Amino acid sequence: MGVQGPLQVQGYDSGMDTGDILHVLDEADFSTKMRGYDPFEVDELLDRAGQEIKSLRSDLKSASDRADMAEARMEAELVPASEARTEAESVLSAAETDSRRIRAEAETEAERIRDAAEVELRQMVDDGRRKLTTETEELVRARDAVRDDIDMDEQHIRAHRDRILSAVADLTRLAESIGVRSHDQTAGAGQTSPAGG
Repeated sequence: MGVQGPLQVQGYDSGMDTGDILHVLDEADFSTKMRGYDPFEVDELLDRAGQEIKSLRSDLKSASDRADMAEARMEAELVPASEARTEAESVLSAAETDSRRIRAEAETEAERIRDAAEVELRQMVDDGRRKLTTETEELVRARDAVRDDIDMDEQHIRAHRDRILSAVADLTRLAESIGVRSHDQTAGAGQTSPAGG
């Protein structure tokens, strides 16, 4: 996975003089994204880059000062001036080499951080999906068990209701039978009573 272009920093103008790079690093404000860089690691890397740039600028200034002094003495000391220029160019070359190295290290570190964050995020998503699937399956099983219990209770209630209705019907028939028998006995007693009188 390659680095996707230079970092986009709010308030940074690519056409700005490179003398303002330290100010840009100090004032850098990155947007926070869900799959973005770790702010602490980015700040730490920016601080390291700022210190390296300050050191390189100091070295470059020293070399430039030495070159200026050598040029001022050029007529009297041509050879020492030439050597000073060579030294300044060497220091400048070393500074450029160091700058390229720092940039490459920063890009490598940023890529490592991004890759690690993506791996961690994928792991969290997979874990969350597995947990959600397990919980859903448990809820489905619980729902099915409750439905089974409800069906069983409904069967018991229907059976109990049928027994009660049957008992009520039996009691009704028994009451009707007793009522008919009592009526017959009363009617029979009424018929014999006048005859006896």
